[in-house]
Order: sequence, then C-alpha cells, then structure tokens
Amino acid sequence: MSRNRSLEPQHSRRAFLKELSVTSCALGLASLSLNAAEEPSGSDEPDKLESLVDCHLHINHFDRSIEQTIQHMDQTGTAKAFVLPLETGEGGVLLRSETVLHAYHLYPERIIPFCQTDIRSPDCLERLSAYRQLGCRGIGEQKEHVPLNDKRLEAVIEFCDEHNWPITIHFQDGAGGFNQGLADHLEYYLKKYQTVRIIGHAQTWWANISEDVPDSDKTLYPKGPVVPGGLLDRLLGEYPNLYGDMSAGSGFNALSRDEEFTAGFIERNSKQLLFGSDCPCLDGEGQGFQGTCYSMQLQNFLAGLVSDKSVLNDLFSRNALRALEGHTSSDE
Repeated sequence: MSRNRSLEPQHSRRAFLKELSVTSCALGLASLSLNAAEEPSGSDEPDKLESLVDCHLHINHFDRSIEQTIQHMDQTGTAKAFVLPLETGEGGVLLRSETVLHAYHLYPERIIPFCQTDIRSPDCLERLSAYRQLGCRGIGEQKEHVPLNDKRLEAVIEFCDEHNWPITIHFQDGAGGFNQGLADHLEYYLKKYQTVRIIGHAQTWWANISEDVPDSDKTLYPKGPVVPGGLLDRLLGEYPNLYGDMSAGSGFNALSRDEEFTAGFIERNSKQLLFGSDCPCLDGEGQGFQGTCYSMQLQNFLAGLVSDKSVLNDLFSRNALRALEGHTSSDE
C-alpha cells in the first residue's frame, strides 16, 4: 500500500493537537455521541434494515482523499464509520491520528474517530490521553511488530479498560507479523480486563474460526471446510467483551469458505460480529482495486446468507454501537 504524505499535517504535531483542542471546544463533542434517537431500536419496524456502520475504514488507501473516502461511504450506503489510523505505517499504510481528527471535524456526523500511536514510544499513554480529550472513541488499528504478550501492549489495553474504550487489534502470526500469539495470550486479557471491548481482526484471528489452523508460514488464508470447535467460537461464547471484525479479505475468506458452517457461526455469535470493510477502492465499485469493493462484497454475502432482518441489523449496525459504547450482549 502506498503512503499518502499529502494528508499528513504540515506543522508540528504539538501545534496541531493544540489547534484541535480549541476547535473541539467550539464544535462540541456531543456530535460524536450516538444519541438515543440514533440508536437502532429494532422495535418499530423489525423488517427494516437500519443505517450501515462500518467498523473498519482507513482514509488514505492508495492515496484516497478524505473527500473520496466520504464518497466511498455514500456509494456503499455507509452512514458512519470507525476511521482507524495507522501511525507507524508498518503494514504499508501510514495514517496519523491527527488526520483522522481533521476528517472528523470536517464530517462529524459520518466519522467516528479512533486513535493509535506507537506503543513502543515512551509517551504513548500521554498521546492517547490527548487524543481522548480531542474526541477519539477508541484505539485501532493496533498493528505493530510486537508479540501479543508485550507489556507495553497490555498497558494500552489497560488504558482502554479504564476509559471504557474498544480496541481493534490486527492479529497476524508468523515472521513479520503483528500481535503474534493470539491462541496463547488473548484469553489472559479477556479475563483480566472486562470493560475494554477487544475487536479481533485479520488473518490469524479468522484462521481460528476452525479447529484446524494451519501453520502461519504455510498460509494465512486457509481454504476449504471449517472444522468445528475453533477457538473463536469458544472465546466469543465465553467473553461478551470480545468482538469480531468481519472486514477485508481475511474476514471474507473465513466466512465464505464454508457457508453452511458460517450460517451457524453467525447464529451463535450474532451479537458480537461487526460489519467492516477495510476497503481500499476509490468508488465503492472496485476502482483501483481490481474491481472488488470489500464493503459491497460483504454486504451482498451477508444479505444472501442471513434472512433474519434483526440479525442483519445486529451485524450491520447495532453490534458496532454496542462495541463503541460498551453495551455487551449480556447487558440485554
């Protein structure tokens, strides 16, 4: 993925944060809150699909601008999106939290800003606190070359727990991976920190939909029938503070490889799976991405697989709001 330097702040980060703190007061953070009137109730028109919330979107995939990102949302019928920065660029895309906040101030009714900063930096928690004051609502995408049991990552998860935040984590085992060790270490965090909502994403997360998980050095995108008894089913069943982000090729591959299994998987975990796209295309029709739009691909797949409109509303919007606000399925 190419880096978009044109979207990066041209002055110092300290000055930019100060400027944003002033404009935040003028704008008010109320528009970030999802008002009761906006919360999907599902009671008046149970057969009506509600507004789409995308839990995973970046701005500058393939140099896509803020305005083009909003156009992508319009084209795909997306009302709101969690917009996730990638501060270190280790996955091939560089997107600053300041840029996400700038986009929020331009489109406060559409963008739900997350923040992210290098957990290896000594001022990491200080920066996260500043972004929280400026209106960010969670952390993500957490994507750095550190093992999952790194104490600096635990400090960030603890920060989220203290502030009732979600965190989206990219799980990718193997050489050059990110947050390696899901099978060994994720449950520790779920047990110890029960307020933070951990949103699982990417290849190793979705490989664990099956009990049979191939070595990550062989493939990160397993094919063929799913073997029941996978780690995801168990963890989602035991921990209401865990959510699954269905975005990108990893999510679609896992869900589409065995549709019969996936129908049951969704039924069992229908309150904890989030629609997301992670789509890099320019126009919602696959421009610039070999004719594929991850958003439309997943929307069409889920609409064809799930007939219950209430479940679709959970997947398409309500679960994202639950993860954002901290209302788990056990509260209902």
